[in-house]
Amino acid sequence: MTKAADAIGLAALRSPAPQRPTPVRRDGAPAPSKRRRRLKLRFGRMMFAGVVLYLIGAGAIGELQLLHVQADEHVITEQLSHTNAQNAVLSKELHYLQSSAGQAAAVRSELHYAPAGTTPLVIHTVP
Repeated sequence: MTKAADAIGLAALRSPAPQRPTPVRRDGAPAPSKRRRRLKLRFGRMMFAGVVLYLIGAGAIGELQLLHVQADEHVITEQLSHTNAQNAVLSKELHYLQSSAGQAAAVRSELHYAPAGTTPLVIHTVP
């Protein structure tokens, strides 16, 4: 009895697995099953890869645009500091020219006129 059970068990292990019957449509043609699944999986994988590549490309383009904006910001910051330095020099010159010593120096340099030491200098501005 044990030999017969062992023989039946070995025969069951060696026999091929039962095959599923191919699905049949109502019109009689066999329904495609495995081939379409592979195509759908491949299409899904391609779509996923496409989305990932799009996101990587969009991120790279965004980083490049950010680098350009930062470079422009650096250039504008340098221009601003240069303009502020020029404004500081002009402000000092304006304060100097508003003083009496500055006015006398301006008359000497622009009009080539040396005012007398005791006579006060009066400058009339034309509006």
